[in-house]
Amino acid sequence: MSYSVLICDDKPQVATDYVEQIKKIAQDGYTFQRVPNTEAVRESINELLRRQRSVHKNRPYDRQECVFDNTDILIVDYDLIYVDEENARHTGESIGRLARLYSDCSVVVVFNQFIQFDFDLSLRGHVTSHADLNLNIDLLAMSGLWNDPPWCGFRPWSWQVLSRAVESQRAREAAFEEDLDRPIVETLGMSDDDAMGLSDTAFGFLAPKAKDFEGLRKVTFRSFISMKPYARDTKPLLLSNIPAAVRFGTARIGKWLEREVLGPQDVLTDVPHLLQRFPFLLGQHVSKVEAWNSAILEPSRLEDKFDSSYWFKPAACLSKRAVWCRRLDADADFNKMRANFDYSKVPDIVFMEDASRFFPFSEGRQFRAGFHNFFDRRMVKKYRGIRYGPQRRFAFEMTSGE
Repeated sequence: MSYSVLICDDKPQVATDYVEQIKKIAQDGYTFQRVPNTEAVRESINELLRRQRSVHKNRPYDRQECVFDNTDILIVDYDLIYVDEENARHTGESIGRLARLYSDCSVVVVFNQFIQFDFDLSLRGHVTSHADLNLNIDLLAMSGLWNDPPWCGFRPWSWQVLSRAVESQRAREAAFEEDLDRPIVETLGMSDDDAMGLSDTAFGFLAPKAKDFEGLRKVTFRSFISMKPYARDTKPLLLSNIPAAVRFGTARIGKWLEREVLGPQDVLTDVPHLLQRFPFLLGQHVSKVEAWNSAILEPSRLEDKFDSSYWFKPAACLSKRAVWCRRLDADADFNKMRANFDYSKVPDIVFMEDASRFFPFSEGRQFRAGFHNFFDRRMVKKYRGIRYGPQRRFAFEMTSGE
């Protein structure tokens, strides 16, 4: 399958140069549209705004083709500024939001919106942004953004391979469109006990008015996308174009899942962080570093190590295989294995968040992420030429064995 990619920049030649760079490193599976000139982008934004007005006023409109149509992956410069006829200012962020609402693009990447760092040591990921990914333009031509593993060099674990991001988005759309009035936690298979591990931020994103878990359980997909921050656009769409409303809402759910639920690693835990806590899952191969990295590439190797109901389902709705970790913690047999394991067999290695691989502890640098939980201490390989920040997060590092 081929995924259509469109890059829009206020300097079209810059975007064209990046397309040529990406083509050299991206594996088969991507089709790059010709970079549109400034006039074509301007007219296409106008077309999105006309579609928006027709939806809001519930009036028929003869849609005209625009550059955002038939695009799977939209990559847009934050500094691509447009001022409409009502004197409203649109940045790359709001253009991406419009494209998701009023065209059929699946994944939105905004570059140069948060330019202070290449790697944000907080690991929070700008959940308020409507982009699936925010990054600096110099990272666009990184192989790990376009290609499946194995990876080498700088490749943040928080990234999704863009083709996989499209598939995750489509899987969420399919899962939620089945029943808009089904509670979100039910669609995601999240139990009350799982939900108890949510941070206040994660809880509030999904259910800002809920006072308890009973309130959280009642939040349906329809009520979520009809909340105040989204209602102006989504309520009219729910009457005229349900797939578009679902596409918008599931993108928000996806960002929340990836950053606020999986990111802290204390509600959902992905494979590398699971292995760091429970290395005995690797059995007799625990002393071999290659076995740790192979498990990241092939998480199916761990599927029979514990009850299958502990895995997050529907798995395709998340970019990484993950486990409901509170269920593991409550499993008596699992805890018995943990207690009986000889931890002296575990090599002195650690998962590096900026490399998506395990390396010797001595080759990395520790930092404190921004989730304010027990699992905030993480490691980076710290590659030359990459800007890491805020630098103060390195002040909390410890040495191996502490």
